Amino acid sequence: MLKLIYTETDLQIELLTADLEDWVEQRLLFSNSTGEIIFLSSEQASFLLPTTICEVTAVNFYLHHQGATTVTANSCDLDSIEIGLSGYWLATDPDCDQGIFVTQLPDRVEFYLWQLWCSGNSQSLMSDGVVN
Repeated sequence: MLKLIYTETDLQIELLTADLEDWVEQRLLFSNSTGEIIFLSSEQASFLLPTTICEVTAVNFYLHHQGATTVTANSCDLDSIEIGLSGYWLATDPDCDQGIFVTQLPDRVEFYLWQLWCSGNSQSLMSDGVVN
């Protein structure tokens, strides 16, 4: 499962071993137990990758051959590729641009996208690439 955390100033992407439905259910149960209101909706999310680490044709070829039909890769400009994902948006306000987006794709696709994002953002890769 990929988890994208959107804040006012940053985007973080985590690779989780959890099942998407179980993770969402646990998050909603926790929010109910604390009295916090969380809005959940089926949405699209995106993030940018620098073209210096990948070319859109290579990413599209890989995604097509891995069977990831809910992922898109499009050139934005000469410097960026936009990766689009389908999944679920969780936020404390339905109109908020800060929150958590989660999606579940084939394991290899999730790992590939996570590695590209880490490479493009100069993040250090963990040895197994998985956050629990």
